[in-house]
Amino acid sequence: MRNSLTRLAVATGATVAAVVLAAPAATAGATAVWTVGPTSPETFSATATSAVLTLNSIPMTCTGSAAAGTLTSASGTTNVQVGTIAPLTFSGCTSPFGTVTPTTNTSPAWRLVANTYSAGVTSGYIDGVQATIKVLTCTFTVTGKVAATYTNSTGKLAVSNNATYKLSVASISASGCTGIAKVGDVPTFTSSYSAVTPAGGTTKPTIVYS
Repeated sequence: MRNSLTRLAVATGATVAAVVLAAPAATAGATAVWTVGPTSPETFSATATSAVLTLNSIPMTCTGSAAAGTLTSASGTTNVQVGTIAPLTFSGCTSPFGTVTPTTNTSPAWRLVANTYSAGVTSGYIDGVQATIKVLTCTFTVTGKVAATYTNSTGKLAVSNNATYKLSVASISASGCTGIAKVGDVPTFTSSYSAVTPAGGTTKPTIVYS
């Protein structure tokens, strides 16, 4: 009887092992993918007719902004880089104090990062933001992140700030910034860019999560 039980246990163990070894690797779970369309990588350009940086209740408004970059499919669930932005420029910028001169630093390129996806809308942020802004005799630098959403149907890349993704004043000139900016201030930035692909083309790029 004891030998019979031993033989049964051995046979059962061998059967289980065979089933495990024969199981397809796919059962471990598929990798999530952010797919850029119509192809990947995909160059793009984007323009906005209004861009506003507000600091200490002072609006600094630009009548134009232009960006270019590359979108690339990538795998992962959250905090996944799906694109880069370089260069990015502003034009027609003014404030209650007069002309504003913003100069962006896109070397290294700013990163477009995806976090969530719903009904054709990708939400995430733009990381690596660096810009120098001159107002009157005040020059200050802004660094950090901005919240971003991209909508496939409209080709709109909307940027803003929230408690998680925000900008800050990193440095100021030795004089001329009193009442305008100080280190640690948190400006807000809002704009909506119309994106097309390839750069200078007419097709709206898409980002799909699956």
